[in-house]
Amino acid sequence: MGRPPRRTALTAAVCVAVGLAVGLASPGMAASGASADAGATPAAAESRLVVTDATVEPGETASHRIALTDAPNGLAGFKLTLELSTDDATISDAAYPDTYGKTTPPHVSDDGQSVTVEAADLTDEVTAGATDVTLATVEVHGTDAGSTALEVTGMQADADGGDRIAPSLEAGTLTVTDDGSAPTETQSGRSADGTERDDSIPGFAAGTTIVALAALVVALLARSRRDPR
Repeated sequence: MGRPPRRTALTAAVCVAVGLAVGLASPGMAASGASADAGATPAAAESRLVVTDATVEPGETASHRIALTDAPNGLAGFKLTLELSTDDATISDAAYPDTYGKTTPPHVSDDGQSVTVEAADLTDEVTAGATDVTLATVEVHGTDAGSTALEVTGMQADADGGDRIAPSLEAGTLTVTDDGSAPTETQSGRSADGTERDDSIPGFAAGTTIVALAALVVALLARSRRDPR
């Protein structure tokens, strides 16, 4: 049997490239390359409850934001307790966004090492599919040079409809420095154990591959026009 015509081979290459691009663009595609069931739906993004990092000088106060990365079923209300891991700082106050319809005054412990915040979303401001939802901010006063973790030690949160929200918890770090280089509050880039978090956008790597495959298709078409055998 003779060699297939160049145009037939080109068509096959284009189909393969397009097929790979579509497969990589599918959010439900497994990393191992196994195909998903026809009726399967992509898994929802894991919800995280994140406490931001901050750096201050001794005697100054910093603000930590407590945020829910994803609320796939909305938010009805929550109650959180946060604690400092050392006495290099003290909690001075906390506050809520104005959008919540009912809040309980923050309760700071007598020693300033913990705070409890509680609020309800009575006006349905946080709807299904919401992301980067601020629950509260906590003011922490730096006392001595060093670092301390601000972590969630107790949590009850409910979605619209009454289902319990159970996100993974990521502590924030307050760094108290006396070298005069304290920056403003920054978003935490580390998990509670101190390792770097991956906050990259899902699908970005696949998108890069799709661009490369598209370039391959363009090159093959250009070659076909130059040598139309």
